Amino acid sequence: MRECGLSAPVGRPFDVIGVGLNAIDHLCTVQGFPTFNSKLQMASYACQPGGQVATAMVALQRWGCRTAYVGSFGDGIIGELSRRSLAEEGVELSGAVQRRGVANQMAVILVDQASGERTVLMHRPAALVLEPDELRHDLVTSGRVLHLDGYDLATALAAAEWAHGAGMPVIVDLDTRSGPVERLVAVSDAVIVSHEFAEQFTGLADPEGAIERLAGATAAPLVAITLGAAGVIARSRTGTLRVAAYPVRSVDSTGAGDVFHAGFIFGLLHDWPLERTLRFANATAALKCTQVGGRPGIPTVAAAEELMRGGRS
Repeated sequence: MRECGLSAPVGRPFDVIGVGLNAIDHLCTVQGFPTFNSKLQMASYACQPGGQVATAMVALQRWGCRTAYVGSFGDGIIGELSRRSLAEEGVELSGAVQRRGVANQMAVILVDQASGERTVLMHRPAALVLEPDELRHDLVTSGRVLHLDGYDLATALAAAEWAHGAGMPVIVDLDTRSGPVERLVAVSDAVIVSHEFAEQFTGLADPEGAIERLAGATAAPLVAITLGAAGVIARSRTGTLRVAAYPVRSVDSTGAGDVFHAGFIFGLLHDWPLERTLRFANATAALKCTQVGGRPGIPTVAAAEELMRGGRS
């Protein structure tokens, strides 16, 4: 991806360090969105581990990368489930912390059976916020890439500063505006946001206008807006590029953005051209949507490449 000014150093203990959220998702598939003061039978229910950065680390680990997750877990059965889900995938957790007597982050996700689109109701106790002094400099700087979300802002900014000092590109995933993230946008190297965030941040619903304004808020070599079924629009020093999504039968879009970011980072680690990287990220996100939950649908690299070649999903 050197054509747009992004590259990852080599010879590090880890490929990717992820600093951000983990969660347990209660996935409720419904035939229609419930009306106020009503009772609705669910079509299906599942309880699965999730979270933006945590799910991205799982995808990358499954694809053969060496990953480390830095974040906070709550206590009890839910916290242990979230932590164990990462440990069993092989994700390094020595930089993570656990809050005793605090519930883990969780979300109730209403999945529309007809479209696969979802509505997320999330809860994160304030005590789960990861503080900058809980970061380990040696771990944060031991990777080739740093991946962040925008929730624990002071900690994310500290990690980004350390990463830049170690020559690591910083990738940020912003899905909804959760605070004053302008500084994080300004210091990241690849700002990849949802259409919802782009509209909130720029005040523009039109993707072409929004990406121009987003690019003006950062010196990042790359900015991109994911557009769901409409694919992705990206802007780099080589110009603006739109890459179409792959049509699949979507049953749940939960985690699609997380897997897209993992796909982008995978392409960066392999020094792929930008267009191929975005096509791969689109393919991984599309295939994820064919299963309920953020992690069961993470495809293999081979499956994503088959979809890119025009194979059946």
